[in-house]
Amino acid sequence: MDPHYINEDEFEDLYQLREKQKEELKDRPLAETFEDEETEELKKKLIRSKQAMPRMEEEAITPLKRVSPEIIGSLFDRVKFLQERIAEINDTLDVRKNLHEDAVKEIDKDIAEKEEMEGRLADFDEKRNIKLDISILRKEKRHENVQFWKDITELKSELRELMEQLQTEAKISDMFKDLKGDSE
Repeated sequence: MDPHYINEDEFEDLYQLREKQKEELKDRPLAETFEDEETEELKKKLIRSKQAMPRMEEEAITPLKRVSPEIIGSLFDRVKFLQERIAEINDTLDVRKNLHEDAVKEIDKDIAEKEEMEGRLADFDEKRNIKLDISILRKEKRHENVQFWKDITELKSELRELMEQLQTEAKISDMFKDLKGDSE
């Protein structure tokens, strides 16, 4: 949203006020044509709306939706495939942890910048806007922490499931290893 945007209601109020002023001022001498308090208040509101920072809109982030492929093929192929999937999930866990750390660092950096700006501001409305932005950033940080926890929990559940399958498949393949060696 453009910070210089005026919504339709404010524009209509400003227009009607200006028309009312023109009507009142047409019979007065030029020296008496000063703006009244209502116009000043509307101008201040307009200036505040121009200075207000755009609000961050909340995006709904959904947890990872991973669908594990069905393991088919020979017994020995399945063991190899499970080992590859486990390595892939471990890599994914590491990538997600790094993304989380980077996101939290960025949010903390933004919060620190906003807090520094707030200390230098004198205008109450600007300070209020900065505090609101800080609040939104803190909310975003909490949201990232929850999302990270959900993603990690889901990945670890899948990892645990694959490790159980690997253990079972490895035991079965060990039993038939001798048969494979005899047939070759």
